[in-house]
This record gives sequence, C-alpha cells and structure tokens, in this order.
Amino acid sequence: MPHPLTELTGSWTGPARTWLGPDPEVSTWRVEIESLLDGRYARLRYDGVCAGKPHHGEMTLGVDDHEHTLYWIDTFHTGASALWSTGPAGPAISVLGSYRAGPERWGWRTAFRRDGDLLVLEATNIHPNGDEDRAIEVRLTRATAAA
Repeated sequence: MPHPLTELTGSWTGPARTWLGPDPEVSTWRVEIESLLDGRYARLRYDGVCAGKPHHGEMTLGVDDHEHTLYWIDTFHTGASALWSTGPAGPAISVLGSYRAGPERWGWRTAFRRDGDLLVLEATNIHPNGDEDRAIEVRLTRATAAA
C-alpha cells in the first residue's frame, strides 16, 4: 500500500510553532519529502531553528493494511533516542509513541493533515497523568523554485 504522503514529494516550507512555555517560539522550517521503496515509505527531512539553535531532523513514515508507523529523530526533541510511533491505517495519519523523561513515560502524538494547499504537522505532548499540551504545529506550503 503506498503511503499517503508519497504524493507530496518535493520541497515545502512554512512557519513552525514550538511550545516550550505559554507562548510558542516561531521559526521557518524547510522540508523535503521523498518516496522510499516503491512508495511504501515517505521520508521528511527538515531544518529550522529551535531554542535559538539550528534544528535538523527526519521522520520516516510507513503504512501497511493495519497501521501507520513513524520513526523520528532530530537534534532537539528526541535527544539520543529515536521516537517510534504507531496508529491505525487509513487516510488520516495520527500516530502515538512514548518517551522517557526521568523515571516517567510521556506520550507523544504526531498527526499530519491537509488543509487546502497546506500540509499541517501537529504534535501533542501527553503527560503521564493524561493531560495534553500543544508541542509543535508546522504549516507547510510547496516551495517555489527561485527565478
């Protein structure tokens, strides 16, 4: 089954909001989406700024008849450990993973959706008690070639 994001291959750019406190930090992300292994996977490579420092990362998304999968690494959010997430297969892409923060496990939900010509990536941080906080929102449009 081809991954739904493989139809979006190419260059994208747009504002990224990262909530590290009550007000989000805003930067611009540049994203490249490529299809891997006959469309079974889509890889997003991105760069921007987070906490005043250059920020780079990539996400590899897969899908089969049962579930979406996401493998995410970057230079800010994931530290030295990758985040592995899964969610039900279908047109909606929403996956859930978890990470360790001290002695506790926290949840992390990542969702992708189309909003007209925009590709929107939203991430939610889930406290061990179940409370949720907005973590990231990226609103991407196709990058235009320089003239």
